[in-house]
Amino acid sequence: MTQFNIPISMLRQYCFCPRIPFYYLVRQLKPVAPMWVSQGIDEHERQEMLLKRRNLSGYGIDSTDWSIRFNVELYSEKIGVHGICDSVLEADHSFHVLEFKNSQSVEFNHGAKLQLAAYSMLCEEKYGTIIQNSFLLYGSKAKTYELRIDQELRSRVINAIEKIQEMLLKGTLPMSSAEESKCCQCEFFNFCADRY
Repeated sequence: MTQFNIPISMLRQYCFCPRIPFYYLVRQLKPVAPMWVSQGIDEHERQEMLLKRRNLSGYGIDSTDWSIRFNVELYSEKIGVHGICDSVLEADHSFHVLEFKNSQSVEFNHGAKLQLAAYSMLCEEKYGTIIQNSFLLYGSKAKTYELRIDQELRSRVINAIEKIQEMLLKGTLPMSSAEESKCCQCEFFNFCADRY
């Protein structure tokens, strides 16, 4: 069992810059949400509506026996994370996590992969199953990117969680290797006196 139970979204944030989880979780800072957050919420609602009307061919699944759950709450004491994934698809007794991104181009960076894999791992725990692959849906037409949930990716999720846990235990501001392009879009930029 881990010391802290952290939001899964902090995995993506940690990959962007390790200081973001520090500011959220240690300093308890709550910045004003950027405009794209509300745009993302609107897009999620639209995608939910559209997803209910689609078939599964875009996921390479040929099934008429399927169901989908939206905004699925997940929690794991075992690996020390929690969150709400956008949706979980069950087809022929196999499960897949579906995550929506507002971007028109696939921005499937390391952090997004870890986040999707972590949701998949928690779904495995919740539903008592093994998830082989999950999907990122991006853009207004919900283009699909498939992510294989292999052992290497699972190990990277655990490693990132352990690094965040260690940072929380130390309680000191971590170093950041973020470039100027990242810093200028960060809501915590004004708190980093050593950056640009």
